[in-house]
Amino acid sequence: MQPLFFQPLLKQTIWGGSEVTDLKRTHPAPERIGESWEISGVPGDETPVSDGPDAGLTLPQLIGKYGADLVGAENFRRYGTTFPLLIKFISAAQDLSIQVHPDDAMAQRMGHPYGKTEMWYIVRTTPGASLISGFSHPSSAEEYVSSLESGTLMGHLQRHATQPGQCFFIPAGRIHSIGAGNFLVEIQQSSNDTFRVYDFDRRDAQGNPRELHVEQAKEALNYADTEAAPVCYEPRRNEAVELVRCPQFTTRLIEADRPLAADYSATDSFVILICFGGAAHLTDDGGNAFRLEAGQSVLLPAVTRSVDIRPEGDFRTLETFVG
Repeated sequence: MQPLFFQPLLKQTIWGGSEVTDLKRTHPAPERIGESWEISGVPGDETPVSDGPDAGLTLPQLIGKYGADLVGAENFRRYGTTFPLLIKFISAAQDLSIQVHPDDAMAQRMGHPYGKTEMWYIVRTTPGASLISGFSHPSSAEEYVSSLESGTLMGHLQRHATQPGQCFFIPAGRIHSIGAGNFLVEIQQSSNDTFRVYDFDRRDAQGNPRELHVEQAKEALNYADTEAAPVCYEPRRNEAVELVRCPQFTTRLIEADRPLAADYSATDSFVILICFGGAAHLTDDGGNAFRLEAGQSVLLPAVTRSVDIRPEGDFRTLETFVG
């Protein structure tokens, strides 16, 4: 099996910026592209393979064709033909809404297969950029509703100044918002369930107030969630550094300026590489050679045992898999 590149889906949003299209060198560049869905199996938003013998196939079709060879034996048993992750670049020129995502149990009560736990890796920021993650003190459903009614919600939330290289883990139930001036990679469960808590009284393109999901958010929120600081990790060049390990995914950071080998022989999962800086030539153990550059993502099938990476200058990528 060959490594798989996909045709990303560019999403225009009210808060979108230009960082996504700048990184991808998209010409002509649509305005206000807030998200690029790099690799997605979300129904209705599947990304097709961009080239090669499987060009045009979506992730459910690929899993139907290759099964465990593509996703790994345990993932195939657990998820079937549903791809478990969604990979995005996000560019925020304005603040996103204050929001929360459901956990698996709540999502399943809604008739959806999975909730939404996610992580952010900050690629670039503008001066003064920040984000919201977690309550500033233990709260309650009653305090949440009262603060919405009184207009004091923001005073109950943690704001974090951001800078490149920071990582934030956002488990289901954590109140959060990406602030203006952040360009980041988001790795998440394959779900589009988002409950909008507060949206700064903004209006949509038709002039209507944007919908809030007060009752759903009231159920989804973890009111005791105050431990929301950035992930603590020690950067190390030319080796994979673990950022997040949770039941939904594991993510590692690779910053390299010399050749290195990635060993996946003990990994029962596909591996996705999301490049946000530089470029590299890669060759897998099957002899497949390809180039990966900033703004691209590639899926390595689970049968891939190893990859040799030869950077062109300063190569920076995230490596994520399930397990």
